[in-house]
Amino acid sequence: MRHVAARVRFVLLATAALVVGGRGVAAQTLPQLPVGKTSTGQVSERAPTIYRFTAPSAGVLSVAVRADADVTIKVTDEDGQVLPDGVADVDLWGNAGHEQVIVPLPERGDYRVHIAMYGRGSAAMDIGAGWIAMPGFARPSDADGRPSRATVLEVGQSHEDALDTDAGDVWDWFAITPATSGALTVIVRGVNDASPDLAIELYTAGDLSEYVVRSDDDLQGNVTNESATIDVTAGQKIYIRVLGATGDARGPYRIASSLIE
Repeated sequence: MRHVAARVRFVLLATAALVVGGRGVAAQTLPQLPVGKTSTGQVSERAPTIYRFTAPSAGVLSVAVRADADVTIKVTDEDGQVLPDGVADVDLWGNAGHEQVIVPLPERGDYRVHIAMYGRGSAAMDIGAGWIAMPGFARPSDADGRPSRATVLEVGQSHEDALDTDAGDVWDWFAITPATSGALTVIVRGVNDASPDLAIELYTAGDLSEYVVRSDDDLQGNVTNESATIDVTAGQKIYIRVLGATGDARGPYRIASSLIE
């Protein structure tokens, strides 16, 4: 099994390029994930092969792939963001083409399974999936847990929010559309001693599969304090994700932004 850096590399480089609103690839053009059976497919370095799965309730989805080259699996929501525990690069029994992922789905709805080449070339594959409906696994719907539900902020505006991983509030999404071009800086700061260890990520609206910049610098020695800067053009929408730096976060924070033309 590759080390963590390899799996992170996959998350950053897999080019799903799904767009909020249009979702990039129309859902009806995607093949259905074969649940309870296996089917054959092909994957190329040019783009991942994407399957659609519609969950009728909360539950657990398992996906297995056997390919004749090194591949990876990624499970996302329909906005294109990776689910917690949704990336697999485990190389079962030392075979780089054997992959499996088991991921809980917190609510009913449409999801995507991306099969991507780890390196160059193409590969034939067999893919199969299993589904266990588990309504008791449902988590409260998070109002700002997806880019399409992002809280809209104005440049210069300050906003107070909070995370609570155990309650299903794993991360918060925000959107800013500057009226002028320049360098946009986004900062988060603690509200009180209960403010958590945070990281922030900035994305462009056209590609939510890879952040442009991430900050987990613990400025001034405070684990909540983060700052990230991105060059923007007038009218360009920028998405910001605030999340726990270690994957677990509970407590309040404040987010604000500024623009230097």
